[in-house]
Amino acid sequence: MEQFKSIGTKQCFVDAVDKVTGKAKYLDDISFPGLLIGKILRSPHPHARILSIDTSEAEKLKGVRAVITAKDCPRNKFGMEIPDVDMLAVDKVRYVGDEVAALAADTEEIAREALKLIKVEYEVLPVIDDPVKAMEPGAASVHDDKPGNIAKEYHLERGNVEEDFAACDYVFEKEFSTHRVSGLYLEPFGAVAQWESNGRLTVWTGIQAAFQARNEIAKALGIKPSIVNVKCPFIGGAFGAKIWIRNFHPIAAVLAKKTGRPVKVLLTREEEQLTTRPRIAPRMKVKLGMMKDGTLVSKQMTIIADNGPYSWAAPKVLLNLSMRTDCLYRYKSTKCDSYLVYTNLIPTSGFRGYGNSQSHFAVESFIDECCNKVGLDPVEVRIKNAVQKGDVTLHKWKIKSCGLQDCIRIAAEKIRENRLPAEEQNGRIKRGIGVACMTHVSGNRGGEKFDGSAATVRMHEDGGVFIFSGEADMGQGAKTVFAQIAAEKLCIPIDTITVMPLDTDVCPFGMGTYSSRVTTLGGKAVLLACEQLLSQILDLAAKMTSRQRDTLFIENGLVKCSRDPSILLTVKDVATKAIRSNAGVPLIANVTYEPPTIGADENFYGDYSSAYTYGAHGVEVEVDTATGKVKVLRVIAVHDVGKVVNEFGLQGQITGGVAQGIGWCLYENMLFKNGIPASTGLHGYTFMTIKDMPAVEGIAIETNDPLGPYGAKGVGEPTLIPTAPAIANAIEDACGVRIRDLPITPEKMFWALNSNDAKNRI
Repeated sequence: MEQFKSIGTKQCFVDAVDKVTGKAKYLDDISFPGLLIGKILRSPHPHARILSIDTSEAEKLKGVRAVITAKDCPRNKFGMEIPDVDMLAVDKVRYVGDEVAALAADTEEIAREALKLIKVEYEVLPVIDDPVKAMEPGAASVHDDKPGNIAKEYHLERGNVEEDFAACDYVFEKEFSTHRVSGLYLEPFGAVAQWESNGRLTVWTGIQAAFQARNEIAKALGIKPSIVNVKCPFIGGAFGAKIWIRNFHPIAAVLAKKTGRPVKVLLTREEEQLTTRPRIAPRMKVKLGMMKDGTLVSKQMTIIADNGPYSWAAPKVLLNLSMRTDCLYRYKSTKCDSYLVYTNLIPTSGFRGYGNSQSHFAVESFIDECCNKVGLDPVEVRIKNAVQKGDVTLHKWKIKSCGLQDCIRIAAEKIRENRLPAEEQNGRIKRGIGVACMTHVSGNRGGEKFDGSAATVRMHEDGGVFIFSGEADMGQGAKTVFAQIAAEKLCIPIDTITVMPLDTDVCPFGMGTYSSRVTTLGGKAVLLACEQLLSQILDLAAKMTSRQRDTLFIENGLVKCSRDPSILLTVKDVATKAIRSNAGVPLIANVTYEPPTIGADENFYGDYSSAYTYGAHGVEVEVDTATGKVKVLRVIAVHDVGKVVNEFGLQGQITGGVAQGIGWCLYENMLFKNGIPASTGLHGYTFMTIKDMPAVEGIAIETNDPLGPYGAKGVGEPTLIPTAPAIANAIEDACGVRIRDLPITPEKMFWALNSNDAKNRI
């Protein structure tokens, strides 16, 4: 077995000291001479026509430097797959929080007061707050050019589901639903925009996909992307909600242009709750066909997903919802019809799991429900049907590494150990266990689009190494992973390595931090660049020592010879010779890594990730049958990670993912009444706290993926995905109640426990 010095260790994050001592600079720490504060006036109505906007009183207020409305902005619709967003509302507003006007002022206090002076006259329009009703004939339109309110639809079929269902021993059908939840990261989102003297625009923002942000900002402003430079300071959490730009990015640029001064727009927590792109809320009808021996034969889904009024990443999220659970088991056939529907609720987008969380909740819950109904062990059914290494799935995913069966088996065995009594307090407290599993990606190639990563690695004359990558560290530890990979390959101490800040003018191109791709693709680019740099070092060392090249190696920063035990040189000696002499060795390597994936064709067939990740969670819960309260007692989280790079980082991802999964399942919910949010801050938004956190045991299965750096695969999103269905399955085991719509609140549990309604029971 290969021995590692840096890979697989418990490495403290390389930026940990800066963060805990306050030296790390986040967006709100950035300041410039003449910096103005930008604020945005937002709609109080979910759907209304704008009749007039009067900014005159706001413009008169001392300290206000600029006020803008849609007439002051470029009229370029932007967005991802579907460009349906205006910088500021043009003719009408489409959700509570929609951007209507903006201003820049000397101080935050002045800016807040000025917002109150802007007068907007509205004509209130009918509210579309139900995606099913929004699709009905005669329903009001969120966008006038989108009758029927369908933003996107997919129709996928593999094999013949009707024929296969007819041949099944059992066919079951139920409906599941999940809800909007906020990203709820610690650091509010924002941007600082400044036009430079050379006519270029610099934007500082804590975003996950800097190069894509550059393109979208340019699109909104109607300028070339090369004019825009995006710089990323430290990011205080993101979870997918900071992948794409928001309206405030180009708004800040327009304000900066009009004032000739830098402008900072930083969202308040209330604005975050109003405008953070939350998890898509779908309704999912699932049909499952199986045989008496537990063979899963066919799966069919119909999905109606609430998009909100603007699309962002939701079309791609819907595609994930429609496809990915098909590749968890060896189904013979699948079919899915899915619809993304415009409504007047807060726009949705990507959030940790990116659609996989919602579909796994439905399918993994339903498998347990079906197995229990016919007397089959759901754990054994999962193991029997799990995809395996070497499989090619219905969607033509090529499974090059897979530890799914081991994950399921270990999670089930561990959660059965040391169980608490099934009942206490004369049956008031009931306990149960449940298991659910998942699959996810480590990359995401759309069609023929690029899905690799690039890295530049440069050694300075003192032997220090700088790494430049276009992939963002949003707190998950990407900088540390890159440093560990470099330290391992170059055989130098990790404290001699610096991962440079993300800057689109300086760093090589990167797609961004999403789809759990950074370790697998960004890390592979770093590894390959380090291999080239290592070759340069050893080539020069051979000339300097007159030794054969293939006898030289580096150990802890020292150049050694396999035929001579004495130390020949230090890496610093070689670096100095390369850079400070006429040796002419640049000691720099630039690599663009493109994984050997195919990408989906027009029918969405294709092996579009370089690696696929798997996992299973075992959960023990207790239910207070008098109140309906559910408490998670233990979680066993087993994940196929390919290869552990940083044990500390892995356990942090597992614990954090489990916490978010529990919060999504039991606590959090964005509620609306007639399109109006029930709460506009954290007051009234229930979320899990440390006192609710169970004991979590994270277990890694190493399958050594053939493409990942040192065999590693992504693990950021997978750790959340199986938590909710495992909890739902454990609840059923505890008290016989099956809740199919998230969140599983005490109220739902109470009425289910005290109802004879068959839909709530097996």
